[in-house]
Amino acid sequence: MISRVAEHCFWLSRYLERAENTARVLDVNQTLLLDLDVPLEQRWRPVLIINGVYDMPGEPEAEAVQNYMTWESANISSIAASLAAARENARVIREVVSAEMWERINYYHLWMHGPTARAMYDANRSEFYAQIRRINQLVHGIGDATMNHGEAWEFFRLGKYLERACQTARILDVKYHILLPTPDHVGTPVDNAHWIAILTSCSGYEPFHKKLRPHGDIAVAVADFLIFEPQFPRSVICCLAECEQALHAIAGRPAGECGNEAERQLDELVGWLQGSTIAEVIRAGLHESLTRVVNSIHDIGTAIHGTYFDVTVQRPVPAGVSA
Repeated sequence: MISRVAEHCFWLSRYLERAENTARVLDVNQTLLLDLDVPLEQRWRPVLIINGVYDMPGEPEAEAVQNYMTWESANISSIAASLAAARENARVIREVVSAEMWERINYYHLWMHGPTARAMYDANRSEFYAQIRRINQLVHGIGDATMNHGEAWEFFRLGKYLERACQTARILDVKYHILLPTPDHVGTPVDNAHWIAILTSCSGYEPFHKKLRPHGDIAVAVADFLIFEPQFPRSVICCLAECEQALHAIAGRPAGECGNEAERQLDELVGWLQGSTIAEVIRAGLHESLTRVVNSIHDIGTAIHGTYFDVTVQRPVPAGVSA
């Protein structure tokens, strides 16, 4: 398939996933602040940091942050901008995505820019965020059921899981780092509420409690689950394993056989995680380890672009094929 189509498939799913993650973090943060007296610096600034936003105008107050992260079209991490970008990517490759998938993406793009979405946002913020989560889940479900599972689908899957792995690592890193200055709260209901919020931000509260886990430090248990749990579809290791499968399916190579820079970097990151335990990660520094994960994912994204999307890159011609 041509690189242009592959790139649009990749970014379509990334933007959809980004919209859901932003909605989930906003909703969880709003609920947490209703129940707890949280220091000012821990209230809404972390939501911006998780999404890589450092230049929001004004003070990071509740309504300002929610409005900026929901509606601001100039902020590419906002829900409205992410859904608009997803729709534009889908529009360009309408011959690749199914008609049902395009219809649903376009419908929600129009809904987002109409009065109904605004009315829901004003009347019931939690229901609005829940609706955004359902949009992503519905579109991915329709795509899974109606798209051919060929190269286009693998790029779509690759984008989704790469974005998800990065978001899980960023949520855990930012929230954990913010909790460090409050050692007096360790083991208290406030501390437990923060860790529950981290799990909920990653849609992991119920799966975490359904796993039989040993008694001990909840912080260690949550970090272990969100990084290393192979059966949880939003854990870092599970998402990266899905990325590996997608990349190898695209290249037509078996797992473990790296033929390009994207595969090599992903294999290196997965190998490092598989050879580590949560105790080793914490000894090395959870923040430092998660920063390594996030930076590696960014580098993998750059390598994917250079390998598959950048038409200026001269790639070797396979043996037996005339140039």
